[in-house]
Amino acid sequence: MKKISLSGKWRGCGIYPESAGYGKCRELHFEGEVPGCVHTDLLREGIIKDPFYRYNGDECQWIENCGWYYERAFELSDAEYAALNKNGGALIVFEGLDVYCDVFLNGVRIGSADNMNIEHRFPIAKAAVRGTNTLRVVFYSPIALTAGRPARSAAFTAERLYTRRMQCTYYWDWVNRYVTFGIFRPCYLLFPDSAELKSVYLYTRHIDREERTAQIGAEFEFEVHSPGAYLAFTVTSPSGKVVYRTARAIVEELICEPVDIPDAELWYPAGYGAQPLYTIDIGVYSDSGMTVLTDSRRMKLGLRTVRLLQLPDKPGSEYYSLCEEIKKGGHVSGQNAFWDRNDGEYSGFICVVNGVRIMCRGANWVPSEPFPSAETEEKLTSLLETAALGGANMIRVWGGGIFECDHFYDECDRLGLLVTQDFLMACGDYPEDDEYFLLQQKREAEHAARRLRSHTCLVWWSGDNENGMDADENMPVYKGRRSALGAIQPVLRLLDPHRDFLPSSPYRGIPYGSITRGTTHNTNYIGEWFQYIRYNDLFDYKEYFDRYLTRFCAEEPVMGAPQISSLRRFMTDGDIFGGDDAIWRYHTKNNPADAFREFEIFDYLKAIAEKLFGPFRTGTDKVLKLEYTQYEWVRITMELYRRRKWFSAGLIYWMLNDCWPASGWALIDYYGLPKSGWYGFMRASRPVIASIDRRDGQYSVWLCNDSLSAADVRFRLYLHDTASGVDLFSEEASASVPANTSVCALKVEESRVSALFSDTAILLCDLIAEDGALIDRTCCFEHRPQDVRFPETRVEMISRTGDTVTLRADRYCHAVMLDGDYVYSDNCFILKAGEERTVSLRKARVHTDGAVMLNWLGKTSLD
Repeated sequence: MKKISLSGKWRGCGIYPESAGYGKCRELHFEGEVPGCVHTDLLREGIIKDPFYRYNGDECQWIENCGWYYERAFELSDAEYAALNKNGGALIVFEGLDVYCDVFLNGVRIGSADNMNIEHRFPIAKAAVRGTNTLRVVFYSPIALTAGRPARSAAFTAERLYTRRMQCTYYWDWVNRYVTFGIFRPCYLLFPDSAELKSVYLYTRHIDREERTAQIGAEFEFEVHSPGAYLAFTVTSPSGKVVYRTARAIVEELICEPVDIPDAELWYPAGYGAQPLYTIDIGVYSDSGMTVLTDSRRMKLGLRTVRLLQLPDKPGSEYYSLCEEIKKGGHVSGQNAFWDRNDGEYSGFICVVNGVRIMCRGANWVPSEPFPSAETEEKLTSLLETAALGGANMIRVWGGGIFECDHFYDECDRLGLLVTQDFLMACGDYPEDDEYFLLQQKREAEHAARRLRSHTCLVWWSGDNENGMDADENMPVYKGRRSALGAIQPVLRLLDPHRDFLPSSPYRGIPYGSITRGTTHNTNYIGEWFQYIRYNDLFDYKEYFDRYLTRFCAEEPVMGAPQISSLRRFMTDGDIFGGDDAIWRYHTKNNPADAFREFEIFDYLKAIAEKLFGPFRTGTDKVLKLEYTQYEWVRITMELYRRRKWFSAGLIYWMLNDCWPASGWALIDYYGLPKSGWYGFMRASRPVIASIDRRDGQYSVWLCNDSLSAADVRFRLYLHDTASGVDLFSEEASASVPANTSVCALKVEESRVSALFSDTAILLCDLIAEDGALIDRTCCFEHRPQDVRFPETRVEMISRTGDTVTLRADRYCHAVMLDGDYVYSDNCFILKAGEERTVSLRKARVHTDGAVMLNWLGKTSLD
């Protein structure tokens, strides 16, 4: 095939609506870019200000009400013009159009689009001419086009339900409203040859461990225009050895080729093994001599099998009894009893890869930019590498965003990040009574399946995000059912039959959001959590959040502020440290649910920070507590799930990354810099950690081993007086922890410790290496952190090299908090009096200078 790129410089024009008071003739001309969109073009031209800084996002809302067009010229040679009608005809291909538009070639309308989530192809023969051709894409306001449609229930805004474009940028509680227009992915002219490779499906059919062989399935789908074409297909091992090669005449539209792989190298999720990838080279030739290559593709494949283990719990078993216990734990009692009605039908949800149970740890992915054309491969790689560096092995691509570009999934393949992919609906009652809407879902399913199904990282699909979370399988009608089971599922059964499809996320049980079967979103309980935070002193915060144990949590919300260096990129120092929280609220956003009308999301963040760590003493103290809250939240939840390993087999946080400079949910901020919660995740995701639990009158030390080999561990539980540095109680022991499991290694009567507690004491547990080095340290408060009267301390940077800093505290410091354009090997950690810690520095993607700001919990100024 011949491709001629149409990306690059285009001419853009905005046409103001009459309601703006300018009349029909008012136009705004500018230079455009493809891929691109109106917002990024106007920003580059200086017509709008940085839409991320302070309140500037409000100053560009007029864009959504205008009409826009993009136009460019291209040339067709005599030979190209002569080829317009060959092999089915030449096409213009748009990989992404946002969203409602008509496409004109030389003034002739050749097609239209109304779906951002699929590729569009338009024949050009009827309108193309020799020489210069003019292409224009005219975009229409989705706000105007959906005005007057019947009202429907939805979170945030309902108008979005009628438009097949990225849902979150109509406004969400972590991104501003940016309804834009544009050709946001590449476009090109396509001149098909005798056979066009339409799609490829690669998958692992079988693994034989005894013979160390694997069999893959390879299916090639073509559009055959004329006879004589051939397929060449080669498989190369990760070490570069060709293990299979064949050539086949292309006669039918489908060629299926089973391939046996000797000395198979298996692919595992991060932390469970290596990620070797086989290279698949595919060539389409116009002749049997394989001399004229007309189409080619190179793909990667990891050899792995996946199954979802959902064994029912036997009555009287440990897991069955635990289900009964957590149902009575308070968070599903009273009015919330609705959220679990399984009545003894309990089952786990475990992802098994190559026969190995995987403890899934990760976070939800949202678009890394509100303008998809602004996403770069560099940023995607940086975010995903940071996730993997922190110990993540799973990413859930959330349904309010987009199907990400190929590079995203390629990187997940490379890094060993399992991906669960939602279809693109979220939190709303979509118009499923409209057959055209269902047709759109089928088209999206076909597009997504053909493009993504060969990726090793992809482990299951979900039909939507939270549309059916209050439903169950036996309800004949519920929000999302017709889309998921009537439109999407049949397409996937045909195009991707070897992968699980879950009708919604969460899914399983009665209802889908239940806690004792399948996947759960703990965001179901966010209103209840926040009422607890608002009206209680959090004296029992750890015990309270321990109630929210589930079988597999696909959304676990955690909040916290970015570090100061990031805040300074979109706020002033007066905004950050002053007494007016207006800019914080603007960049935190809010949720329209009843629980947030009088007390906004930012109010809850402030409340939990002050109630856990004490009243804000200064502006600096306030910011550091808003940051560190997220670390503590992640620490206690990750330790909870790891203690209960295999009862719980997945904890996926809300959320990994930010879509704009926000101050709320993400573990990694918009600029790619880890927040404190990421460091909490990294510490709690280490292969072997300790966790302290208090229940039934005892303190218990749990040793949690996610590695695939047994761990011999020496540990010490001790009550440490932070003022004097003296240990008031200490007990040391050793244990062997079997591979891929968690064990309770020590129990101490609570009375032995509680009698020694004072307002300067904290219970610590250290894991100690054979050479005496500290492997891990965790803590447990008698009640709340603010009830410990930590000593006034000072942390010093005693040495600095190009890529390390060494720190020392003169007295106990509960949280050393390094700030700057780095990803640190450790952060937000405890330093006892006189201890030293050397931290390595990895430059962040946004690195501007070598400065490292040294903060700590309790610091009151930035000196």
